[in-house]
Amino acid sequence: MPTTGKIRSNAIGIFISNESANSGTFSGGTYGDNTSENDTWEIVACATSGTFSGSMEVIDATTKDNDGEREILTSSLSWNMSCDGLVEYGLSSSVRSAADLFTLWKAKTKIKLAWTTGLDGDIMYWGKGYITSYEETAGLNEVASFSVNFEGDGTVYKAILDTSKATFNLNP
Repeated sequence: MPTTGKIRSNAIGIFISNESANSGTFSGGTYGDNTSENDTWEIVACATSGTFSGSMEVIDATTKDNDGEREILTSSLSWNMSCDGLVEYGLSSSVRSAADLFTLWKAKTKIKLAWTTGLDGDIMYWGKGYITSYEETAGLNEVASFSVNFEGDGTVYKAILDTSKATFNLNP
């Protein structure tokens, strides 16, 4: 049953599929209703904030005929996700820790990413991408933290979750 009403931001997170970014297909408005979409999604653990961002490039098509008013043509879409969190190295293998993110970044691994609650019937934005930046910070008398940026490579999809065939690991 989908989440109703205003959604607390703590409910939404970034998930990474344990399946290769080159596996499976997507066909339709529901994610998980196709047998090739039988992924297990692991939450980025210990996150304290997250962002999904989409943008569209434009081409300036202003001419003298426009009497100085700007006119544009639409161009390509791009998207990214980012999150900050607290470093904890000893987490279970059913979530993605800061150390896991470092490994994916260093290996230049293309991954499947999702922005969602992970609950049946809720909306999910997902696509394939790379970790384009990774940072860990450890200040004096502070909790060690990390920051990661995921850049989309190709289409970002909006789908409704069907968790009968797609598993979402929500807790470390």
